[in-house]
Amino acid sequence: MSTLQKLRSKKPDRPPLTPGMRRVLALSQGEDKVPDQTSKYALPGCRYSLRPIQSRALYHLEKYGGLCAPIGVGHGKFLISALAPTVVGAQRPVLLVPPALEAQTRKEIKKFREHFRISNNIRVLSYSKLSVASGAKILDEVQPDLIIADECHHLRHRTATRTKRVIRYFQSNPTCKFVALSGTLTAKGLADYAHIVEIALRNNAPIPLDFWELQIWAACLDVGGNPDIYERQCFQPMVEQYGGNYREAYFRRFRSTPGVVATQDSSASCAIYMRTAQCSMPTLVRQAIDHLERTWTAPGGEEIEDALEMARVRRQVLCGFYYVWDWPDGNPDWDWLDARGEWHRQVRRVLKRSLEGRDSPLLVARWAQSDACQDRALVRAWNEWDAQRGKKQPPVRTVWIDKYLVDTAMRFIASRDVPTIIWCQHRALLEEFEERGLPTYGAGVEIPDVPAHNCAMSITAHGTGKNLQRWSENLLTSFVPNGSVLEQLIGRTHRLGQQADEVNVWYFDQHDSVWLDIKKARDVAQYITETQGNRMKILSAMWT
Repeated sequence: MSTLQKLRSKKPDRPPLTPGMRRVLALSQGEDKVPDQTSKYALPGCRYSLRPIQSRALYHLEKYGGLCAPIGVGHGKFLISALAPTVVGAQRPVLLVPPALEAQTRKEIKKFREHFRISNNIRVLSYSKLSVASGAKILDEVQPDLIIADECHHLRHRTATRTKRVIRYFQSNPTCKFVALSGTLTAKGLADYAHIVEIALRNNAPIPLDFWELQIWAACLDVGGNPDIYERQCFQPMVEQYGGNYREAYFRRFRSTPGVVATQDSSASCAIYMRTAQCSMPTLVRQAIDHLERTWTAPGGEEIEDALEMARVRRQVLCGFYYVWDWPDGNPDWDWLDARGEWHRQVRRVLKRSLEGRDSPLLVARWAQSDACQDRALVRAWNEWDAQRGKKQPPVRTVWIDKYLVDTAMRFIASRDVPTIIWCQHRALLEEFEERGLPTYGAGVEIPDVPAHNCAMSITAHGTGKNLQRWSENLLTSFVPNGSVLEQLIGRTHRLGQQADEVNVWYFDQHDSVWLDIKKARDVAQYITETQGNRMKILSAMWT
């Protein structure tokens, strides 16, 4: 027998069709073209018509009893959420929305009740109310028979309190129906939304319902996935039935599933431009970044334990500031500081080795607490930090290295005759822009219904769900490295109703790390486009 024959004889047999793959491939095909549903839900004299995507979503919900709708930003998810209780005849519907959209949603419901058969018993709840201690039993008390999750990516993390409470409710109330709506259903992988799809479609979900099989699919589909031979062979039946590469095959199966309604085109016809704004970084800021990257120590003396924390602190320093602990009466708790710093140093040392099962701060902490850990320095550091970490964390204050970025942004908007939104990730920037006399809209501050004007807005508070098509100019103080978050942010102005010929998103590229953030955002956007179908805005944009 030749060497080649021997190798072929040792090649493992292809694994059998796994249970989840067999079930998903056997699912039927959902209707793509459905009749206009406006007449079913419009009141006499209604001045509006449902868009095709809205009609399709309501049709699927009525026929299949659940809905998973990765519908792009600006395509009209609100009317789907408002009409869903009418479609299924819900008696106790609950509509979950981000906190910043709670008041706006109630206002929109009142407005559209004059035109459509919108239920009078919709209870609007913010996700934050599900997260606090007082919200522990709110679902059990209301006993909803339909839960509509607008911007359902707020339930993305299975370990989050609000997500656990929603999952527990459905486990105890399996007859309750679920509608999942989001323009950015996923961020990096299947685990972001597998539980959401399962709650909406149950046994008709086009994803594995067992964790071990979900991990196999994730290796083939996720951002950074690296499947081994066995995982490739397990996923191969999907490719054979639907063609293309892994993501293309999965997308075709996912989008054609009954109860899944997804968009592929943009909600706005105008062009998007991603443009570089000139910004010169001062020597002091550059020196601070060099010191940060060389020593893994923040300007305020804090030890940095991992790359994620490094990126976060570097973005602050790029903006010209950093945070330090603001100790009461100016008396630092040195026991707390020393234990915290030493723990971070030991975690970073272990992470450098990239050992399996010890490649994240959480896994390192678990290892340090286990009997298997023989790393005495790590165990000692953990024991000391464990004794201190229950203390209340002190507040922080801002220390400015140089206000060059704020100065540059103010000059930028002064040089242009088009009203611009300055988008901020940091409270320190919003406070400084307010000091300069610029209208600022942070958490808890509603955007007034007035013509577009130069202003600064919080990405966290207003980067999702708001209708800001009065503006067409955006300036990012930091480039958002998350394609999902960036999609939502750009969609505030690049949406249906935008009257300008183009929407511009300006950003500063004063440091090489900005291009790493751009690459991360584009990688995530490419993954979302390939697996969900939504053509992400940063991929459609022209970069200049």
